[in-house]
Amino acid sequence: MFLCYNSVPIMPSGYRGNGHIAHPPVNGHISEFTAADKYYTNGGPKLRTWAANGQQQDHQSTLSRPRSTEVITANGNGTLPNGRHINGVLTRGPGGLHEDLEFPPTPRTLSKKKQIVWMRPHDMCGRPQFRIAPPGTPLTARELPEPVGPGDPSLLAALGCLSQLPRLLERVVPPEQTFDAANGYCGMFKFRFWQWGKWIEVRVDDRLPTRGDRPAHMHCAQPDIFWAALLEKAYAKLYGGYTFLKYGTVGRALQDLTGAVVQSVPPSGPLLGGAVPRSTLLIAISGVEKETKRRRSGLLTEHPYCVTGLARVRANSTDSITHGGSGSSAGDTSLIRLRSPWIGGEWGGVWCGAWSERSWEWNALNERDRELLSSRSSNDCEFWMSVNEFLTRFVVIWLAHIGPDDWALEPGLHTRAPWRAALAVRQWRAGFNAGGPHRFVETTATNPQFRIRVPPGHPSKAHVVVAVAQKYECYRSRNYEDDEIGFTIYEVPPGMQRVTPQYVSEQMPLDFAPLSNLREIATFFALPAGDFVVMPHAAQHREGRFLLRIFADQHTDVWEVNEENLVIHNIAADFCDERTIDARILYKLRTRYPHEIDSTQLQAILKAHGGTNRGFRGLGGINCGPSLELCRGMLALRDPALGGRLSIEHVPALIGLMRFWKAAFRRCGPSSSGTATLSRGIWASKVSSYCLRGLLWAGGATASNKVLEALVSRFTRNRQITLEGYLLSMARLHLAHERYHSLDAKAKASPLSLEEMILMTIYS
Repeated sequence: MFLCYNSVPIMPSGYRGNGHIAHPPVNGHISEFTAADKYYTNGGPKLRTWAANGQQQDHQSTLSRPRSTEVITANGNGTLPNGRHINGVLTRGPGGLHEDLEFPPTPRTLSKKKQIVWMRPHDMCGRPQFRIAPPGTPLTARELPEPVGPGDPSLLAALGCLSQLPRLLERVVPPEQTFDAANGYCGMFKFRFWQWGKWIEVRVDDRLPTRGDRPAHMHCAQPDIFWAALLEKAYAKLYGGYTFLKYGTVGRALQDLTGAVVQSVPPSGPLLGGAVPRSTLLIAISGVEKETKRRRSGLLTEHPYCVTGLARVRANSTDSITHGGSGSSAGDTSLIRLRSPWIGGEWGGVWCGAWSERSWEWNALNERDRELLSSRSSNDCEFWMSVNEFLTRFVVIWLAHIGPDDWALEPGLHTRAPWRAALAVRQWRAGFNAGGPHRFVETTATNPQFRIRVPPGHPSKAHVVVAVAQKYECYRSRNYEDDEIGFTIYEVPPGMQRVTPQYVSEQMPLDFAPLSNLREIATFFALPAGDFVVMPHAAQHREGRFLLRIFADQHTDVWEVNEENLVIHNIAADFCDERTIDARILYKLRTRYPHEIDSTQLQAILKAHGGTNRGFRGLGGINCGPSLELCRGMLALRDPALGGRLSIEHVPALIGLMRFWKAAFRRCGPSSSGTATLSRGIWASKVSSYCLRGLLWAGGATASNKVLEALVSRFTRNRQITLEGYLLSMARLHLAHERYHSLDAKAKASPLSLEEMILMTIYS
């Protein structure tokens, strides 16, 4: 069995496999694959990976500590992933200070229609400051935004979580900015936000909506510090105005500020044990309580608290404190450490119940244990409480899984173990790999497939996070996206290369995330040793781009399922086989046609003898048969000189090859489920383009994902392929292989790969 912690939008589906997993996997590591690092070899897309020492490696899928998405510095042109330009209309006003004409100080940018005055910080105080803490240090209490006020609560919670992680915060809020004219103040400030795999720079002027000479929205506790107010303005500009920030969530704000894989889950003990020791930020939201009960507990209602650690107090033991809360036994108490940036002062928020510093449970500990727990609570805002109490008083936990690059950037996370990450940017295309959820048995196996191999030998299960994000539009933010996405995970035998329609019809998925119109869906798994295949999907035939991220806490192999570009039946061997030559047919051809013929004459031969000659039976007929384009493609197979002429001796061999391909089409094309329609003979039949991979196998060829996508684009129409299109596909594949392998040694020294040769041949 396995443990699965689903995010709230994903209903837990439980275990749907065959009851156990006992397949012997192969040892390996996790690898990284990105669209930017993709380049091609004879075997299809090769993954560029990185070793622990940072050196580039060109092997297929081995990596000890991979990199996640590379940190992209400020996008100077301000172009969002959706193509919207947000920094193109900043001009200097009469006083020499920048004015943002795209986000002007007008009522349409505000969330409430109240009396607002737009002012620059110099108009609110004599000496405004951007920040006061030195770079690389956590925020002080004076720099933190006030937790109670008109600011965006989701952004406020995310900033509270990052307040003790200065490097991550400084990536969003560059600390070198100032209000000092001698140091470059010009009325413009820049901030960075993560949007679908990239860091986007947003620039704004410093005109702020104010009420009573103070920022009307988010503002810091010290009145002359303005980084928080300017950050919220840039965030509002990203989403189209202050009004649209109300559609945000804590998870969305966390992802925009960190680029992490974010999910929300109900509180549970096993989840805490799996997530807290890793580089995962946890924000727990307290529940609603009655006023009298809230005063006794000290917790703020619906307030975000950061989970920072676990411990276990053992009963009747010399060493009564265990870090991480492992090794439970009867009488032990599991503790959780929480932190709130706004504890103390007028805001309160400190826990006053069991295991607080004034409780009898705390006083019952010996002095050594109290000192040990106090040393782990190095921050004044931290406190301990029991896990059981935590589960009753908190309603949801937001998990932000930080990638290995960001873990290396932030020293505050180095006490936790890093995730190993894999990344892929791909797209769904109708007729090729937009197969839909697993209920569409005929087509779901065409979805992009990614293999996860958990090696044996580890005492515990592997914690794996799978996240699929669709290409989203952040402008004019809303709760839900237009498209629906999901993913399915199957347990597969180690020897199975790809999940097939037959396997889908016989096996239930191990788990699946149902279609949801969210930006990103993520699921936290605990998987034993074995092989698994993840298939991201949208609605059937729905096109779109997606970002797949897979995090694992163990050495785990992750790679995209792909095929080699091969022609199993060598075309040259078929042509050299003298048994395929019919002497009588050849004699008739020699008497009627010249020694060399062109494509038009080849077409006439096939049509004229289509219904009467035994050698050509089924290849042509009245008003049907091979087109001129197909005849040209077949002629090119035996025209190495590129002269457009074919020797008459090669015609019977070409016909024999076409009959073999036609038999494969007839054998694999018709389906009782309606994926093929046969009418007016074999030449008028149409087969679903999702079946093209199987048709290539039947015809003695395999193609990589990229080549298969090109074939679908070139030779199919309305998600269907005819016999003509199939024969053209096979002819182009054979022609590309023949041309590639006939290159001389000098030409093969060029960087041209087999896949590039095939793609050029397909589009020629």
